[in-house]
Amino acid sequence: MKKIVLTMAIAMLGLTSAKAQVNLGVRGGFNITEMSFNEEVFDTSNRLGFFVGPVLKFSLPFPNLGLDIAGYYDQRDMKIDDETITQKSIIVPANLRLNIGFSDVAGIYLAAGPQISFNIGDDKYTWKDWDANKEQVDNTFRLNNSVFSVNLGGGVNLGRYEIGVNYNIGVSNTADVKSFKDVTDTAYDKRKAKTNTWQIHGTIYF
Repeated sequence: MKKIVLTMAIAMLGLTSAKAQVNLGVRGGFNITEMSFNEEVFDTSNRLGFFVGPVLKFSLPFPNLGLDIAGYYDQRDMKIDDETITQKSIIVPANLRLNIGFSDVAGIYLAAGPQISFNIGDDKYTWKDWDANKEQVDNTFRLNNSVFSVNLGGGVNLGRYEIGVNYNIGVSNTADVKSFKDVTDTAYDKRKAKTNTWQIHGTIYF
């Protein structure tokens, strides 16, 4: 997946002309994390997180098309059962943009593209719980080192400023969750988790 994202980013950058406009900015925002399992077993709830980092915006030699590539520090909480999991990542999105201008200083844009995130925090969490038979269970939540996802979004640009909304859809699994009964010490349940995220963000370009 890393090679696919890198190849796509290089290919899109190769389309930029020598006269292409390049803007450097800083983007930050909040995300609401939704975690889903391949079967409904664990109780989950949406949690708030944040992200911030530099972004490069390129114009492409095609009408109204552009590209932005960013690098964020991202931190989000995910509550599973009564346990709060904190995920810390470096996230690299590369989005193709369709720009629709209303004037020289105002317009809207639509954006879509791949994203890869790299876990830089703790990757394993354990906690105790009880099953329906009142037997104690050890749960293990292990975050994957890298996760591939896809962005869909849009927003408003006002000169040097942008405000946008984005929906990030998990393609690869975010984590594996296993449950073990203390009395038998054998796995009786295993689930894979994917994370989808709504993001609200603001950008300022220099």
